[in-house]
Amino acid sequence: MSFVSKLAHSLSTQTGVRSVEAMPIALAAIVAAAKGIKSSTASEMFATLARTLQPADQADALIRVRDWLEDIDLSEAQARGIQSLLPIHVPVAIDWTAELEALIDNARYREPFIPISPRVGAAIGTSLGIPADETIACLFAGSATIAWGLAQFRPVTLHVTNWQTEVIMALLAHADGRPLRVDRRNPIETIPYSDGSSTFHEDHAPKPGAYDHLISVPPLGYRMKDGQAAGMLFEAWQVEQLADRARKGFVAVVTDGLLFRESRNDVGFREQLCTMGGLTVTSLPPGIFGRASGVQVNLLKIDQMERPDATFVDGRSMDRVSRSGREQEDLIVKQLECLGSAPTRTIGIEELATSNYNLLPNRFIVSDELTRMDEALSARHTVRLGDVAKILRPRAPQPVRGDPSDDDVIGLEIAVSDIVDGKVGAPSKEIRFPAKERMSVGKVHVETDDILVSIKGNVGAVGIVGMGAILDGLMDAPQIVVSQSLAIIRLERGSAIRQPRVLAGILSSPQMRAKLQALAGGTTVPSLPISALQDLAIPVPDADEAFDIEGRLEELDAMQEEIEQRISNRRIMQDALWRKFWNMPSEQEDA
Repeated sequence: MSFVSKLAHSLSTQTGVRSVEAMPIALAAIVAAAKGIKSSTASEMFATLARTLQPADQADALIRVRDWLEDIDLSEAQARGIQSLLPIHVPVAIDWTAELEALIDNARYREPFIPISPRVGAAIGTSLGIPADETIACLFAGSATIAWGLAQFRPVTLHVTNWQTEVIMALLAHADGRPLRVDRRNPIETIPYSDGSSTFHEDHAPKPGAYDHLISVPPLGYRMKDGQAAGMLFEAWQVEQLADRARKGFVAVVTDGLLFRESRNDVGFREQLCTMGGLTVTSLPPGIFGRASGVQVNLLKIDQMERPDATFVDGRSMDRVSRSGREQEDLIVKQLECLGSAPTRTIGIEELATSNYNLLPNRFIVSDELTRMDEALSARHTVRLGDVAKILRPRAPQPVRGDPSDDDVIGLEIAVSDIVDGKVGAPSKEIRFPAKERMSVGKVHVETDDILVSIKGNVGAVGIVGMGAILDGLMDAPQIVVSQSLAIIRLERGSAIRQPRVLAGILSSPQMRAKLQALAGGTTVPSLPISALQDLAIPVPDADEAFDIEGRLEELDAMQEEIEQRISNRRIMQDALWRKFWNMPSEQEDA
């Protein structure tokens, strides 16, 4: 256990100091002890430490630290409890990075604090390859450990407004003698953790050209609610406000969702981004924000140079991942250290436009197997899926959330779990809708020979709807609806591919499923854009090939039925044998 964690634990258990306050108080006490400050009372110790601080100006967070140290809000009982722990003994040399790591582990799940570990933050900073003589400012509390790692070798400014982050980072920098200046003016003054509102403060933001590089790790997943930017993701909005203020480069951590969602705001932002020039997108390994976070993120880098393309780097594909937080962190650091040799591809602006400005690296950097698949397709007659089939996204009304009513519309929902071995089975999930939505529910339907493909979560599961699935459902419920995790592919009459089963066979192949998964993206849950499904290139069999494929599919169906029958017979024989041991009647005799 670190010195700070140990003392904070004692403060919480022995003095009644709240845990959220115990960590910064413990840190201040440890810093005072490391500085050789010896006092008989806690208040005198903190006041002496405050006098050693030398703020550079009114924006320096050391001013807030000094004010806080001079007037820490403690009850008399708490003050006596802290005093009882004095004097505090610490070794001559303290690993302040280890203390920072302990502080983060203690506060990792309390917003708003520092979500990236010091080791990962340092590795991200190193991966950027910024020359030592170029100036850097880091923005938002999320970038604190990146700033800490970079400041080991050069001066760095960190802009934050959260008092806990200010106090901790400024105290640590003071204790370690690290050239990290904490500026308590953040360009986005009101971070949208509560009401979703944000205000850009021109006088708080880094002046245009004041720094060579700006590195931003903004709050993720929030959308703007007011003004012209209403509906826009906060992480996109802050790029618009800040990117052009860096002399040489702007870097931001952004979620997968920002890079592929198809709302008008998101697509418009990406189109604008592609015109800024010098764009590089690097996907980062899973677990950047700790073992409890499934958020998938990327480094968005704008180099302020004119070039009509974008470069993509695959930093996410790893040989293995671990459920162990510490082991996964080791793997992440190793992966970040090797980004210089990661798979890379540069794409022109025209191709980006045809992909609806999808900027996910996995859209353009594919595995060797998928590369071979694309090469094989290039030698065949192919067609866009959207040119031979309608692709429908079901939009069922909101189901009933409260107590059921006799007037409710009862339906059965086809879910991804109903797709087995390339076929859609009878749906089993009952779902209720308000009576007023009866007409709307009826519009969400499937037809025989429709092909369903999962586009969210377990992306790429494909099954064809047979008459059995529909009739079985209608016997139990008046309506069948389709989960919003599924898209409906309905083959057009007279298209290049005439047989729905042939198309279903092509789409359900392992190679095609791998392709669909490679085209998916998402901040926490993988999702496949409808545009990617429409643009999917599929081979067109000639008449003889199509006839042969249908015959083979029928053989496979017959084989599957035989396997299922054999499994059923085996179970019956096995049960009869087990019952014979105890002279028990068979299941048939029980019936």
